[in-house]
Amino acid sequence: MRSKATAVSRSAITVVSAFASGKGATIGIDIPCTVRAELYRTENSKIGIRSEVADGSRLVSTSAENSLKYLHAKLPKGLGLALSIDSKIPTAIGLKSSSAVSVAVTKAIFDLFSKSKASDSLQEILKLSCKSSIQSGASLTGAFDDAAAGLLGGLVFSDNLKFRLLRHEILPDEIGTIVKILVPANKKKLTSSLNLDNYYKFNKESREALDYAHRGIFVQAMLVNSIIHSIIHRYSLQPIISAISEGSSASGITGKGPAVAAICPNGKISRRVESRWIEENKGCGVITASVTKPGMR
Repeated sequence: MRSKATAVSRSAITVVSAFASGKGATIGIDIPCTVRAELYRTENSKIGIRSEVADGSRLVSTSAENSLKYLHAKLPKGLGLALSIDSKIPTAIGLKSSSAVSVAVTKAIFDLFSKSKASDSLQEILKLSCKSSIQSGASLTGAFDDAAAGLLGGLVFSDNLKFRLLRHEILPDEIGTIVKILVPANKKKLTSSLNLDNYYKFNKESREALDYAHRGIFVQAMLVNSIIHSIIHRYSLQPIISAISEGSSASGITGKGPAVAAICPNGKISRRVESRWIEENKGCGVITASVTKPGMR
């Protein structure tokens, strides 16, 4: 058993949400969540949490406790476990912040207490983190696609109902590696506000969007997915239309929103998308990120 460990998971953007059909597609991006786990001497064995993530303590403690239970591990007498969470991922806008926290905490516990390397247990880490997300109330479904993209990198297709990876690959080069994210001012969408029944009505349309994604037609996949969300949440499609008109390979609402992502094939187009968004969306912010590749840690 080691005395300290550091684990990293990352953000992701949605190609097709799994809310409606149970199957989704997600792309990892390089906004990190870092968790540092360390054993320290104390009279009473306990788990201490230091986190700036809003409302994240329950998710962190649930992820840690479930991981220890899964590994049949206990804190040695006279030692406590300190967990420090440093996440650069904005919360409650659709960038998979909760999934990244749960995955990174779970991986850090595996690094500390598992007899094998955490890299040999990635499927177990993903499933366990998703179950912890549901149990803590951070996610309604576990968001297996988001967790997988954040941990494994690249383009992920998954069956969220079965916690199963269907496809995992590099995003085609012609689509691009630069991601622009429009962050609406003072707008957040909490998981607790969602009603999945509203999504189930669009099962057919969501499956059509997935078919586009499987065939590599990402502009159509993300657009159809965004139309579903715009109907349910009354989001505007204008930022998506603007991004595509400026040359973005694909653009759409990410997660439950309200953030909008645009994948750009080069720097010139990414700058044009950002300028257009800033001009049309006063007070909003724009984040720049890169697509991650499978195997990136």
